[in-house]
Amino acid sequence: MVAFQEKSLDDRTIGEALRAAREERGETLEDVERVTHVSKKYIAAVENNDLKKLPEAVYTKKFVRALASHYGLDPEAAAESLLKEVSAGAGALAVQRPVNYVEGRSLVASPILLKSVLIAVAFVGILGYFAFSVRSILKPPSVTLYSPHDDQVFSTGRVVLEGQTEREVDLAVNGEPVSIEADGSFKDVLNLPPGVSTLRLIAKKKHSREQEIFIKVVIDEPKELGSASGTEAEP
Repeated sequence: MVAFQEKSLDDRTIGEALRAAREERGETLEDVERVTHVSKKYIAAVENNDLKKLPEAVYTKKFVRALASHYGLDPEAAAESLLKEVSAGAGALAVQRPVNYVEGRSLVASPILLKSVLIAVAFVGILGYFAFSVRSILKPPSVTLYSPHDDQVFSTGRVVLEGQTEREVDLAVNGEPVSIEADGSFKDVLNLPPGVSTLRLIAKKKHSREQEIFIKVVIDEPKELGSASGTEAEP
């Protein structure tokens, strides 16, 4: 195995640094996906600084750490650079609101009008709070699957199921429960038969709607020697 010295990040974006590191190693997106188990669509999104195509920051940090570690870069420095870029991209310029002005007189709010406005604002705020609470309770839990990927081919029937979800989530794959860690991460080993298998993941919290994910994987186990020869057909 070739050892790579840990490299420092320069003034490029984290996406540009990761792309340069990958190209320096002569690896394709598929090569990196196969080793790090990070989907190539997320690798491409990071390299292109396309923040809208990335999942939540907590998952994207794990992706960037895994990529940086694979390339011999500093994982923590890479994650820190990512957070700075996400914060900068999410920030919006403050828009100065126009000042109401009537030439020749000032606008003075009467106490009754002010009280009515405050009551209306409070009422709308209460309604919005309850609507948000109900929506949060009923919203299906988020699930990010690191492995396996859809249509991924394996040479053995032992397939690692790994990903991230929310805490207090009940997760099952093809009807079998999957253990969830305190931080919402999960990892399990599936024993699948040769051929095409469809994995049906269902995630649900108390009172929430179900999150359902379908993944198709292919187990292409090598045939045993002599199994292909068989007995020749009789004339």
